Amino acid sequence: MADDPANEDAAPPSREDAAPPSREDAAREDAAPPSRKDAAREEAAPPSRKDAAREDAAPPSRKDAAREEAAPPSRKDATRQGDARGVPPDAWPPVRRALLLGVAFVVPCAVIALSVFFIVRGGSPHATLAPSASAVSSVAFPADAEPPDPAAMATASNTPALEKGQTAEPAFEDEGSDEAPSSSGSPAKPAPPKHFATVQEAAAGSCSTESVDGLSRQIIEQARCIKPNDFVALPKRPNLVLAAHVFPYLELAARDHLVKALDAHTNAKMTVNSCLRTVAQQYLVSHWSASKSCGVQLATPPGESNHEIGTALDIAEASKWRPALEAEDFKWLGTSDRVHFDYKGANTSPHTATDVLAFQKLWNRNHHDDPVNEDGHYTPATEQRLKKSPPSGFSIGASCAKASPQKH
Repeated sequence: MADDPANEDAAPPSREDAAPPSREDAAREDAAPPSRKDAAREEAAPPSRKDAAREDAAPPSRKDAAREEAAPPSRKDATRQGDARGVPPDAWPPVRRALLLGVAFVVPCAVIALSVFFIVRGGSPHATLAPSASAVSSVAFPADAEPPDPAAMATASNTPALEKGQTAEPAFEDEGSDEAPSSSGSPAKPAPPKHFATVQEAAAGSCSTESVDGLSRQIIEQARCIKPNDFVALPKRPNLVLAAHVFPYLELAARDHLVKALDAHTNAKMTVNSCLRTVAQQYLVSHWSASKSCGVQLATPPGESNHEIGTALDIAEASKWRPALEAEDFKWLGTSDRVHFDYKGANTSPHTATDVLAFQKLWNRNHHDDPVNEDGHYTPATEQRLKKSPPSGFSIGASCAKASPQKH
Protein backbone atom coordinates (compact mmCIF):
# COMPACT_ATOMS: atom_id res chain seq x y z
CA MET A 1 0.00 0.00 0.00
CA ALA A 2 1.40 3.36 -1.02
CA ASP A 3 2.28 5.95 1.57
CA ASP A 4 -0.38 8.58 2.04
CA PRO A 5 1.00 12.04 2.71
CA ALA A 6 -2.12 13.06 4.59
CA ASN A 7 -1.72 10.15 6.91
CA GLU A 8 1.86 11.06 7.51
CA ASP A 9 0.90 14.61 8.46
CA ALA A 10 -1.81 13.40 10.80
CA ALA A 11 0.29 10.70 12.41
CA PRO A 12 1.80 11.52 15.76
CA PRO A 13 5.50 12.25 15.79
CA SER A 14 7.78 9.39 16.53
CA ARG A 15 10.27 9.29 19.30
CA GLU A 16 13.02 10.41 16.96
CA ASP A 17 11.03 13.41 15.85
CA ALA A 18 10.11 14.39 19.38
CA ALA A 19 13.61 14.00 20.72
CA PRO A 20 15.70 17.19 20.96
CA PRO A 21 18.44 17.61 18.37
CA SER A 22 21.90 16.70 19.38
CA ARG A 23 24.87 19.03 19.36
CA GLU A 24 26.11 17.63 16.11
CA ASP A 25 22.73 18.19 14.45
CA ALA A 26 22.61 21.79 15.72
CA ALA A 27 26.09 22.47 14.37
CA ARG A 28 25.11 20.96 11.01
CA GLU A 29 22.02 23.21 10.86
CA ASP A 30 24.03 26.34 11.64
CA ALA A 31 26.60 25.52 9.03
CA ALA A 32 24.06 24.58 6.39
CA PRO A 33 22.92 27.49 4.14
CA PRO A 34 19.28 28.49 4.62
CA SER A 35 16.84 27.35 2.02
CA ARG A 36 14.85 29.77 -0.12
CA LYS A 37 11.71 29.26 1.92
CA ASP A 38 13.48 29.93 5.18
CA ALA A 39 15.05 33.16 3.78
CA ALA A 40 11.65 34.37 2.62
CA ARG A 41 10.13 33.61 6.02
CA GLU A 42 12.90 35.54 7.79
CA GLU A 43 12.49 38.61 5.56
CA ALA A 44 8.73 38.66 6.04
CA ALA A 45 8.81 38.10 9.80
CA PRO A 46 9.01 41.34 11.89
CA PRO A 47 12.13 41.71 13.98
CA SER A 48 11.80 40.97 17.63
CA ARG A 49 12.45 43.56 20.30
CA LYS A 50 15.80 42.09 21.17
CA ASP A 51 16.90 42.08 17.54
CA ALA A 52 15.81 45.78 17.12
CA ALA A 53 17.70 46.73 20.24
CA ARG A 54 20.81 44.92 19.00
CA GLU A 55 20.61 46.70 15.64
CA ASP A 56 20.22 50.14 17.29
CA ALA A 57 23.13 49.54 19.63
CA ALA A 58 25.39 48.07 16.96
CA PRO A 59 27.66 50.65 15.25
CA PRO A 60 27.04 51.10 11.52
CA SER A 61 29.31 49.17 9.25
CA ARG A 62 31.62 50.84 6.75
CA LYS A 63 29.38 49.89 3.85
CA ASP A 64 26.29 51.36 5.52
CA ALA A 65 28.14 54.62 6.24
CA ALA A 66 29.32 54.80 2.66
CA ARG A 67 25.78 54.23 1.38
CA GLU A 68 24.37 57.03 3.61
CA GLU A 69 27.00 59.49 2.44
CA ALA A 70 26.40 58.62 -1.20
CA ALA A 71 22.60 58.83 -0.91
CA PRO A 72 21.13 62.32 -1.86
CA PRO A 73 19.43 64.19 1.02
CA SER A 74 15.67 64.62 1.07
CA ARG A 75 13.99 68.04 0.66
CA LYS A 76 13.39 68.51 4.38
CA ASP A 77 16.95 67.53 5.24
CA ALA A 78 18.29 69.87 2.55
CA THR A 79 16.20 72.76 3.88
CA ARG A 80 17.40 72.19 7.44
CA GLN A 81 21.01 71.88 6.37
CA GLY A 82 20.70 74.96 4.16
CA ASP A 83 19.39 77.09 7.05
CA ALA A 84 22.22 75.93 9.31
CA ARG A 85 24.95 76.41 6.71
CA GLY A 86 23.74 79.89 5.54
CA VAL A 87 22.36 78.92 2.13
CA PRO A 88 21.33 82.06 0.20
CA PRO A 89 17.60 82.89 -0.09
CA ASP A 90 17.62 81.88 -3.78
CA ALA A 91 18.01 78.25 -2.71
CA TRP A 92 15.04 78.36 -0.32
CA PRO A 93 11.75 76.67 -1.26
CA PRO A 94 9.45 78.92 -3.35
CA VAL A 95 6.69 79.02 -0.71
CA ARG A 96 9.00 80.12 2.08
CA ARG A 97 10.73 82.66 -0.15
CA ALA A 98 7.40 84.19 -1.19
CA LEU A 99 6.28 84.39 2.45
CA LEU A 100 9.42 86.20 3.55
CA LEU A 101 9.23 88.64 0.64
CA GLY A 102 5.61 89.38 1.49
CA VAL A 103 6.45 90.12 5.13
CA ALA A 104 9.37 92.34 4.09
CA PHE A 105 7.02 94.36 1.85
CA VAL A 106 4.01 94.59 4.16
CA VAL A 107 5.85 95.78 7.30
CA PRO A 108 7.36 99.01 5.77
CA CYS A 109 4.06 99.77 4.06
CA ALA A 110 2.25 99.48 7.39
CA VAL A 111 4.75 101.80 9.08
CA ILE A 112 4.41 104.39 6.31
CA ALA A 113 0.61 104.17 6.41
CA LEU A 114 0.54 104.72 10.18
CA SER A 115 2.90 107.69 9.88
CA VAL A 116 0.73 109.33 7.21
CA PHE A 117 -2.38 108.70 9.30
CA PHE A 118 -0.97 110.40 12.40
CA ILE A 119 0.41 113.31 10.37
CA VAL A 120 -2.97 113.91 8.70
CA ARG A 121 -4.83 113.49 11.97
CA GLY A 122 -2.52 115.78 13.92
CA GLY A 123 -2.52 118.49 11.27
CA SER A 124 0.35 120.66 10.04
CA PRO A 125 1.41 123.66 12.11
CA HIS A 126 1.76 125.72 8.89
CA ALA A 127 -1.53 124.68 7.34
CA THR A 128 -3.21 128.04 7.95
CA LEU A 129 -2.16 131.54 7.02
CA ALA A 130 -4.60 133.24 9.35
CA PRO A 131 -2.97 135.53 11.93
CA SER A 132 -2.60 134.03 15.37
CA ALA A 133 -4.14 135.56 18.44
CA SER A 134 -0.74 136.65 19.73
CA ALA A 135 -0.06 138.59 16.54
CA VAL A 136 -3.16 140.78 16.82
CA SER A 137 -2.99 143.98 18.74
CA SER A 138 -4.20 144.04 22.32
CA VAL A 139 -3.79 147.83 22.55
CA ALA A 140 -7.10 149.56 23.07
CA PHE A 141 -8.06 152.31 20.63
CA PRO A 142 -8.43 155.81 22.03
CA ALA A 143 -11.78 157.06 23.24
CA ASP A 144 -12.18 159.46 20.33
CA ALA A 145 -11.79 156.72 17.72
CA GLU A 146 -14.80 155.46 15.79
CA PRO A 147 -16.84 152.60 17.33
CA PRO A 148 -15.36 149.18 16.59
CA ASP A 149 -16.66 147.28 13.63
CA PRO A 150 -17.99 143.75 14.39
CA ALA A 151 -16.09 142.23 11.48
CA ALA A 152 -12.85 143.83 12.63
CA MET A 153 -13.38 142.71 16.20
CA ALA A 154 -13.77 139.12 14.95
CA THR A 155 -10.06 139.13 14.15
CA ALA A 156 -8.97 140.85 17.34
CA SER A 157 -7.15 139.05 20.11
CA ASN A 158 -8.83 137.89 23.28
CA THR A 159 -5.66 138.63 25.24
CA PRO A 160 -6.27 141.44 27.74
CA ALA A 161 -4.18 144.61 27.52
CA LEU A 162 -1.18 144.85 29.79
CA GLU A 163 -1.53 147.02 32.85
CA LYS A 164 0.61 150.04 33.57
CA GLY A 165 4.18 149.09 34.36
CA GLN A 166 3.82 145.47 33.21
CA THR A 167 6.54 144.28 30.86
CA ALA A 168 6.39 142.01 27.85
CA GLU A 169 8.39 139.06 26.58
CA PRO A 170 12.04 139.68 25.55
CA ALA A 171 11.46 140.23 21.86
CA PHE A 172 11.58 143.40 19.80
CA GLU A 173 7.88 143.51 18.96
CA ASP A 174 7.89 146.95 17.30
CA GLU A 175 9.98 146.50 14.16
CA GLY A 176 9.83 149.88 12.49
CA SER A 177 11.24 151.48 9.40
CA ASP A 178 14.52 152.51 10.94
CA GLU A 179 15.74 149.06 11.98
CA ALA A 180 17.16 146.08 10.13
CA PRO A 181 16.63 142.68 11.78
CA SER A 182 19.66 140.56 12.56
CA SER A 183 20.44 137.31 10.77
CA SER A 184 19.93 135.32 13.96
CA GLY A 185 16.28 136.35 14.21
CA SER A 186 16.14 135.98 17.99
CA PRO A 187 17.07 138.32 20.86
CA ALA A 188 20.19 137.52 22.80
CA LYS A 189 19.00 138.93 26.13
CA PRO A 190 17.17 136.95 28.82
CA ALA A 191 13.55 137.57 29.83
CA PRO A 192 13.17 140.98 31.49
CA PRO A 193 11.91 141.44 35.04
CA LYS A 194 8.41 142.78 35.56
CA HIS A 195 9.54 146.28 36.53
CA PHE A 196 12.45 148.60 35.79
CA ALA A 197 13.45 151.58 37.86
CA THR A 198 14.59 153.74 34.92
CA VAL A 199 14.39 153.89 31.14
CA GLN A 200 18.12 153.21 31.01
CA GLU A 201 17.62 149.94 32.91
CA ALA A 202 14.77 149.00 30.58
CA ALA A 203 17.06 149.51 27.58
CA ALA A 204 19.72 147.29 29.13
CA GLY A 205 17.41 144.60 30.44
CA SER A 206 14.64 144.16 27.87
CA CYS A 207 14.10 143.74 24.14
CA SER A 208 10.59 145.15 23.88
CA THR A 209 9.42 148.73 23.56
CA GLU A 210 6.52 147.75 25.78
CA SER A 211 8.88 148.01 28.75
CA VAL A 212 8.29 151.81 28.60
CA ASP A 213 4.58 151.53 27.83
CA GLY A 214 3.40 153.61 30.80
CA LEU A 215 5.73 156.53 30.07
CA SER A 216 4.91 156.36 26.34
CA ARG A 217 1.18 156.67 27.03
CA GLN A 218 1.79 159.79 29.13
CA ILE A 219 3.90 161.31 26.34
CA ILE A 220 1.18 160.65 23.76
CA GLU A 221 -1.49 162.17 25.99
CA GLN A 222 0.61 165.26 26.67
CA ALA A 223 1.50 165.64 22.97
CA ARG A 224 -2.17 165.55 22.01
CA CYS A 225 -2.73 168.36 24.47
CA ILE A 226 -0.03 170.41 22.74
CA LYS A 227 -0.87 169.66 19.09
CA PRO A 228 -3.97 167.53 18.66
CA ASN A 229 -3.50 167.12 14.90
CA ASP A 230 -0.09 165.53 15.27
CA PHE A 231 -1.35 162.35 16.93
CA VAL A 232 -4.80 161.42 15.61
CA ALA A 233 -6.33 158.03 16.36
CA LEU A 234 -6.89 155.58 13.53
CA PRO A 235 -10.53 154.55 13.04
CA LYS A 236 -11.66 150.95 13.08
CA ARG A 237 -11.84 149.22 9.73
CA PRO A 238 -12.70 145.58 8.94
CA ASN A 239 -9.55 145.17 6.84
CA LEU A 240 -7.20 146.91 9.31
CA VAL A 241 -5.27 144.74 11.77
CA LEU A 242 -2.81 146.07 14.34
CA ALA A 243 0.11 143.99 15.57
CA ALA A 244 0.86 143.81 19.27
CA HIS A 245 2.12 146.93 21.09
CA VAL A 246 1.27 149.32 18.24
CA PHE A 247 0.04 152.80 19.13
CA PRO A 248 -2.69 153.52 16.50
CA TYR A 249 -1.98 157.21 15.85
CA LEU A 250 -0.89 159.17 12.77
CA GLU A 251 -0.64 162.82 11.79
CA LEU A 252 -4.08 164.02 10.65
CA ALA A 253 -3.37 164.22 6.89
CA ALA A 254 -1.53 160.89 6.92
CA ARG A 255 -4.41 159.31 8.83
CA ASP A 256 -7.01 160.56 6.33
CA HIS A 257 -5.10 159.30 3.27
CA LEU A 258 -4.49 155.92 4.88
CA VAL A 259 -8.22 155.55 5.55
CA LYS A 260 -8.96 156.38 1.90
CA ALA A 261 -6.66 153.58 0.77
CA LEU A 262 -8.29 151.13 3.18
CA ASP A 263 -11.82 152.06 2.12
CA ALA A 264 -10.92 151.75 -1.56
CA HIS A 265 -9.70 148.17 -1.10
CA THR A 266 -12.01 146.60 1.46
CA ASN A 267 -11.24 143.06 0.30
CA ALA A 268 -7.52 143.40 1.10
CA LYS A 269 -6.18 143.08 4.64
CA MET A 270 -3.55 145.49 5.99
CA THR A 271 -1.48 144.46 9.01
CA VAL A 272 0.28 147.42 10.66
CA ASN A 273 3.39 146.33 12.55
CA SER A 274 4.54 149.82 13.57
CA CYS A 275 2.93 153.23 13.58
CA LEU A 276 3.51 156.00 16.15
CA ARG A 277 6.63 155.57 18.30
CA THR A 278 7.45 157.86 21.24
CA VAL A 279 10.85 159.33 22.10
CA ALA A 280 11.15 156.85 24.96
CA GLN A 281 10.60 153.92 22.59
CA GLN A 282 12.99 155.41 20.05
CA TYR A 283 15.67 155.70 22.74
CA LEU A 284 15.40 151.95 23.39
CA VAL A 285 15.65 151.08 19.71
CA SER A 286 18.62 153.41 19.24
CA HIS A 287 20.36 151.90 22.27
CA TRP A 288 19.85 148.36 20.95
CA SER A 289 21.24 149.42 17.58
CA ALA A 290 24.36 150.94 19.15
CA SER A 291 24.98 147.82 21.26
CA LYS A 292 24.05 145.43 18.42
CA SER A 293 21.53 143.67 20.64
CA CYS A 294 17.90 142.55 20.43
CA GLY A 295 18.22 142.00 16.69
CA VAL A 296 18.47 145.73 15.88
CA GLN A 297 21.35 146.69 13.60
CA LEU A 298 20.32 150.18 12.43
CA ALA A 299 18.10 152.82 14.01
CA THR A 300 17.50 156.56 13.73
CA PRO A 301 18.49 158.61 16.82
CA PRO A 302 15.67 159.84 19.06
CA GLY A 303 13.98 163.03 17.85
CA GLU A 304 14.68 162.26 14.15
CA SER A 305 12.43 159.31 13.28
CA ASN A 306 9.30 159.85 11.18
CA HIS A 307 7.58 157.36 13.48
CA GLU A 308 7.82 159.97 16.26
CA ILE A 309 5.90 162.60 14.29
CA GLY A 310 3.17 160.23 13.05
CA THR A 311 3.99 160.19 9.34
CA ALA A 312 5.42 156.67 9.01
CA LEU A 313 4.06 153.17 9.25
CA ASP A 314 5.24 149.64 8.54
CA ILE A 315 2.88 147.04 7.08
CA ALA A 316 3.30 143.33 6.52
CA GLU A 317 1.68 143.27 3.06
CA ALA A 318 3.87 146.04 1.65
CA SER A 319 4.09 144.74 -1.93
CA LYS A 320 0.30 144.36 -2.22
CA TRP A 321 -0.49 147.79 -0.76
CA ARG A 322 2.28 149.74 -2.43
CA PRO A 323 0.26 150.94 -5.48
CA ALA A 324 -2.71 151.97 -3.32
CA LEU A 325 -0.56 153.79 -0.77
CA GLU A 326 1.53 155.55 -3.41
CA ALA A 327 -1.71 156.77 -4.95
CA GLU A 328 -2.44 158.42 -1.57
CA ASP A 329 0.92 160.26 -1.35
CA PHE A 330 2.77 157.63 0.66
CA LYS A 331 6.34 156.91 -0.41
CA TRP A 332 7.88 153.45 -0.20
CA LEU A 333 11.29 153.61 1.46
CA GLY A 334 12.76 150.99 -0.87
CA THR A 335 14.71 147.76 -0.59
CA SER A 336 16.58 149.02 2.46
CA ASP A 337 13.33 148.72 4.42
CA ARG A 338 10.66 146.96 2.37
CA VAL A 339 7.83 147.36 4.89
CA HIS A 340 8.17 151.11 5.52
CA PHE A 341 6.07 153.94 4.04
CA ASP A 342 6.35 157.70 4.72
CA TYR A 343 3.56 160.16 4.08
CA LYS A 344 4.86 162.99 1.88
CA GLY A 345 1.63 164.89 1.19
CA ALA A 346 1.36 168.65 0.89
CA ASN A 347 -0.55 168.92 4.17
CA THR A 348 2.17 167.26 6.24
CA SER A 349 3.01 169.14 9.42
CA PRO A 350 6.53 170.52 9.81
CA HIS A 351 9.08 168.08 11.19
CA THR A 352 8.75 169.05 14.82
CA ALA A 353 9.32 166.60 17.64
CA THR A 354 6.09 167.07 19.54
CA ASP A 355 6.77 163.95 21.56
CA VAL A 356 10.10 165.40 22.77
CA LEU A 357 8.37 168.60 23.88
CA ALA A 358 5.72 166.54 25.65
CA PHE A 359 8.39 164.64 27.58
CA GLN A 360 10.15 167.84 28.59
CA LYS A 361 6.91 169.21 30.01
CA LEU A 362 6.24 166.00 31.94
CA TRP A 363 9.75 166.02 33.40
CA ASN A 364 9.55 169.62 34.55
CA ARG A 365 6.14 169.04 36.08
CA ASN A 366 7.60 166.28 38.26
CA HIS A 367 11.11 167.76 38.86
CA HIS A 368 10.95 171.44 39.76
CA ASP A 369 14.47 171.27 41.18
CA ASP A 370 16.00 169.93 37.93
CA PRO A 371 14.25 171.57 34.97
CA VAL A 372 15.09 171.12 31.31
CA ASN A 373 14.46 173.50 28.41
CA GLU A 374 11.04 172.99 26.79
CA ASP A 375 12.05 173.53 23.16
CA GLY A 376 11.20 170.20 21.54
CA HIS A 377 14.84 169.45 20.69
CA TYR A 378 16.44 166.19 21.73
CA THR A 379 19.58 167.47 23.42
CA PRO A 380 22.10 165.66 25.66
CA ALA A 381 20.38 167.30 28.66
CA THR A 382 17.03 165.89 27.54
CA GLU A 383 18.56 162.45 27.07
CA GLN A 384 20.03 162.47 30.58
CA ARG A 385 16.55 163.18 32.01
CA LEU A 386 14.96 160.54 29.81
CA LYS A 387 17.42 157.87 30.97
CA LYS A 388 16.49 158.61 34.61
CA SER A 389 12.73 158.63 34.00
CA PRO A 390 10.46 155.82 35.30
CA PRO A 391 9.39 153.45 32.48
CA SER A 392 5.95 153.05 34.04
CA GLY A 393 5.33 156.81 33.93
CA PHE A 394 5.57 159.86 36.19
CA SER A 395 3.48 160.31 39.29
CA ILE A 396 1.97 163.44 37.69
CA GLY A 397 0.77 162.88 34.14
CA ALA A 398 -0.58 165.09 31.36
CA SER A 399 -1.80 168.53 32.45
CA CYS A 400 -4.63 169.15 30.02
CA ALA A 401 -7.78 167.47 28.76
CA LYS A 402 -7.73 165.86 25.35
CA ALA A 403 -8.38 168.41 22.65
CA SER A 404 -10.31 167.59 19.51
CA PRO A 405 -8.34 167.63 16.25
CA GLN A 406 -9.16 170.40 13.82
CA LYS A 407 -10.26 169.47 10.33
CA HIS A 408 -8.38 170.90 7.36
